[in-house]
Order: sequence, then C-alpha cells, then structure tokens
Amino acid sequence: MVAVGFLYYKSFSGSKNASSVSAKENYDSIPAATAPVVLSELPKNRAVVFVNADSVFAKYELAKKAKASAEGKAASYQRAYQSKVEAFQKEYNDYMEKAGAGAYTKEQGLAIEEGLKKKKDDIMIMEENQNNVMSEMEAANTDVQKRIYDYLTRFNKEHGYHCVLAYTKTGGGVLGVNDSLDVTPQVVAGLNAEYSGTKGK
Repeated sequence: MVAVGFLYYKSFSGSKNASSVSAKENYDSIPAATAPVVLSELPKNRAVVFVNADSVFAKYELAKKAKASAEGKAASYQRAYQSKVEAFQKEYNDYMEKAGAGAYTKEQGLAIEEGLKKKKDDIMIMEENQNNVMSEMEAANTDVQKRIYDYLTRFNKEHGYHCVLAYTKTGGGVLGVNDSLDVTPQVVAGLNAEYSGTKGK
C-alpha cells in the first residue's frame, strides 16, 4: 500500500575540489529550509541545467511532510484492516468449532452467522476503500510535483534557463551531465524558502 512515488536521496558535498565526491551523488550540504538561496553559484550563460531529483524530493520540506503523512495513513489503514481480518478469522474458527460440537441452538447459530456476515462485509468494504487511500497518496504526490514544476518554471524565467533536467542515480534518462550545471542546492533552498513563507497562510 505504501506506494508513494517519492524518491530517496544521497548525500551532497559542496566542495568542488579533486577529492570531493561527484555532485550528482553527494548532497549533504544542500541548504536547510531557512538558508538563503546561493544565487552567485548558479551556472552562467547556460540554456540547460539539472537537479538531482532524489535530493529534491528528500530535502524539500513539503515533499518530506507529504511522504510521512501518506505513509502514516497507509500504515494505519493496513493495521486496522489486518486487525479486522484477524478478529474475524478467530471468531469464525471459534464459531465453527463450537457449532460442530452442538454448542448453539439454531437461533443462536443464525444470530452469530449474521454477525459474522456483517464483519465480513466490513472487511470487503475496507478492501474496496484501499483505492481511495491510494488516490489520496497519489493526489499528495501530484501536488508536490506541481509545486516543484511551477517553481522551476519561475526559476528558469528568472535565471534565463530554457530547461531543467531531472537526474536520478538509478532509472533516469539523463546521463553524463557536467557537475557545473547542477542547480540542486539553489532549487532546494528556494523551494523550502517558498514553502516556509506559505505555511500557516
């Protein structure tokens, strides 16, 4: 159930010397939510730049909050569902054992079976509602992605970029990008600054 479409991150090193790890693999020094955006380090005279998508989703406070909330709801729902299934199974087995031993009258048996049927129906409803839980998770993910897209649209316009490519360490289609085109720290800082400014409004 916990099918959140968020990516996970690797650490980042701000140092660009020969001993540093590639910027596409190490992002620990990305500014915190309250840190200023370091615009002076943005690539100049470039039409295309890139961000590490893993780090954006891992460091963007709204994405982290949405991910934690979605996973919490999914886990809570799964626990409630599992509890109902186990309780039903126990009650059903108990009924079958005692009914087989003649412990109930016909009327008692019918009443217990009616109660079991209702509990089974409740479980089936929960199974059907799993789609609603997934839809809520997808909606939260879509909202985060839209906010990132909208921010990057403004970011490109402000800094003269035509396109921001999304790099991921695994499964991505962006290969061999020069580290000098990396704008991940600035994008993450800008996203968090914007999110921090809108909280509570």
